[in-house]
Amino acid sequence: MKKVAVIYRTRDNQEVIKFLQTTLENIFKNYIVVENCYLTELGADTKIEADAYILTEETMVYPIKNHITNYSNTIIMYRSLKKQYLENVYKIPKNTDVLIVNDTYETSVQTLCALYESGMSHINLIPFDPNDADNPIYSNFKVCITQNEMHLVPNNIPQVINIGYREISFDTLLSLMMRLNLNFEFTNRNLVRHIRALAVPNIYIYNDYLNNFVKSHVFNSVINDSPSALIVTNEKYNLLFSNNKAKSLFDIHDGILLPNIMGNEIFEQIQKDVMPKAGIVISEIQYFIEKTPIMLMDEIMGYYIIFQSEKDLVDIEINARKLIEKKGLYAKYNFSDIIYESSSMNECINTAKTVALTDHTVLITGESGTGKELIAQSIHNYSKRKNMSFVAINCAALPESLLESELFGYESGSFTGARKTGKLGLFEQANGGTIFLDEIGDISPNLQSRLLRVLQERQIMRIGSDRVIKINARIIAATNRDLLSEVEKGNFRKDLFYRLNVITINIEPLRNRREDILPLISNFLGSKYDHLTEADKKLLYEYQWHGNVRELESAAIHFNTLSKLPKYIFYTIDKLPNEPKSSLKNTNIEVEILKIIMEHTHPCHGIGRMQLNTYLKSMDIHIGDASLRNVLQKLQEKELILVGKGRSGTSITELGIKRIKETEGNQSA
Repeated sequence: MKKVAVIYRTRDNQEVIKFLQTTLENIFKNYIVVENCYLTELGADTKIEADAYILTEETMVYPIKNHITNYSNTIIMYRSLKKQYLENVYKIPKNTDVLIVNDTYETSVQTLCALYESGMSHINLIPFDPNDADNPIYSNFKVCITQNEMHLVPNNIPQVINIGYREISFDTLLSLMMRLNLNFEFTNRNLVRHIRALAVPNIYIYNDYLNNFVKSHVFNSVINDSPSALIVTNEKYNLLFSNNKAKSLFDIHDGILLPNIMGNEIFEQIQKDVMPKAGIVISEIQYFIEKTPIMLMDEIMGYYIIFQSEKDLVDIEINARKLIEKKGLYAKYNFSDIIYESSSMNECINTAKTVALTDHTVLITGESGTGKELIAQSIHNYSKRKNMSFVAINCAALPESLLESELFGYESGSFTGARKTGKLGLFEQANGGTIFLDEIGDISPNLQSRLLRVLQERQIMRIGSDRVIKINARIIAATNRDLLSEVEKGNFRKDLFYRLNVITINIEPLRNRREDILPLISNFLGSKYDHLTEADKKLLYEYQWHGNVRELESAAIHFNTLSKLPKYIFYTIDKLPNEPKSSLKNTNIEVEILKIIMEHTHPCHGIGRMQLNTYLKSMDIHIGDASLRNVLQKLQEKELILVGKGRSGTSITELGIKRIKETEGNQSA
């Protein structure tokens, strides 16, 4: 909450003070707290601590200076009249002498000016001085205008028009909002409601004033208060403009030559067409220079030159990183996070590190669960793009129509349900960084064609737009399919394959690099690794791991939770359960499938169909892929399982668990 000190000359007229305080509190609600201060009551050494100071009179500017801590946040309060009270003023006959009555002569003059500015030029306005209230001249007036100061109106004036207290002007409130960084929808809404009740002198002039005010604020906030030093010169390097940072960095006076400001050594660097990469040292601080010519047609009219300190650039980089992380568009993993001992993974990582230093397109291949995204994230974090966005999308998890809009974005009204504001596509969000297209082998021919254009032209076009947008995003793709085989089958474009297949990194399945199994399980289990028996380790080593590292991690979660390995670990293709095979022949296949799915249901994923079939075969239950699909469809229709998209797999529902318990209960009975 911000503190606003409103400074009055005296404590007199508490009704007005309360009125102004209520106005501020109604507009800014819980964002500010108002403290009323009185100039006549301040001691010589009294300091007022506040985030902003509002002076009710311009004459307070000098006497209040020694009492406030931040003079730059001082605002003069200007007042405006309310529309609803001016109707009777318009009805006053032309050339009528009208007395303006307020609590002081100064405020009477202010009201007079406000009335004239509001278009009341048809009458003659004369200010009232309360200190000279007995002046007989006041008895000659037939009409009086006052602001709730009825008790001050001289006797015998037949017509008194009360126009109420003057409101705080819009520009005063806007200035306060900007100074305190309270530019919220809520405060803007209250501000608009406030201005609609005010009488403005001329709507066109007023709007022009507001526009200029906003422009001035933006100029001061963005340019003048920038942490970077900005200098604007003409074509002969005569100084035209410098912001506050530049003024503090150099001893600057407008209109003089740059060499006289910064010395010949720095000026010689500025004159060069290419700025020095190493920068220059000013007052023992390293600065980097950026010079941009200001062109009119083909002629250079001047230059704007930016000096950025090394520290500011680091801060910008940190803030950009924080923003990326806030949006979730960042890579978490590095090469150091990859656990391995096998030579094949060592070769894979060495290749990935080498290609990370380039901008080449990378294709990562390998079975599901081998860690393709882990490699992709590590490449990004090892590259020069590491401080920019890392955008990942699973192409198999979304239908074509949705995937297209996610990748390329769309314009407003492109299709039913589209946002009114349109949407930024993932390629645009990844600009300057990396986009990771997982399961690239599953995209449709239409999207393959559009993606080919992106790779060739490095530009995209939003859905519903005819405007081409250039992008600078490094593309990393991954697939568990044999793309060359898919090309031969006609399922994948040959030209796209060769565009993607610039650098290929193949991750071997876990069963082909068994020396990585125990280091990985040790990492997953932590201190519980010591609870594994040698027999357990042998089983883990011999198991086929068709789900690769993802399956191994699931087994680790199972062991951490229940202190035992999942049952399926004991059943491999080559090693069957101890119970007779014949006992499985008459078993309800649906129930056995449900049991396996239940064993592999985790909070984030379930079991894949290929892996499920492997377990069934290990139990001497042989069922074709088509038949398994039909069984899973029936189980889903019965709401016993939930079949996820992409790599999420199939998981059991509460109804499925209930079905297993009912079957086991019937068997025991």
